[in-house]
Amino acid sequence: MAQPTAAVVAVSEMAVVRVLELAGNRLMGRNGRSDRGTLQRMAPWDRHSFFRVTGEEADKVLTGVWEVPAVRGVPEELLRVLDAYVRLLLASGHSLQRSDLVQTLSRMPEQVILPWEADEASAASVTA
Repeated sequence: MAQPTAAVVAVSEMAVVRVLELAGNRLMGRNGRSDRGTLQRMAPWDRHSFFRVTGEEADKVLTGVWEVPAVRGVPEELLRVLDAYVRLLLASGHSLQRSDLVQTLSRMPEQVILPWEADEASAASVTA
């Protein structure tokens, strides 16, 4: 278990914020009009905190949300950890906290190397 790099934390945080935003918008769309005003005043990435989302409902809300990070080369093992973290936030209604995310990332068995970090490292070793 190693501390994640600043790049891994930044990429992870942005991915989680975007996924929570998508989930929050989808949840708002499913909710009746009675709570719409309250939900519209909330940041889209915090709307999930108004609900408790688990099981099949979480699966539906999260359908396709990890496609863009996967296409952009975010490693699959990192996406699995982030998906589990987001599902925990959805089930608990808690907001994203960077310190919790860093703690979650630091529990990964191996240090995550993003593709562009690996490219930079190999380019540096060639020029050295």
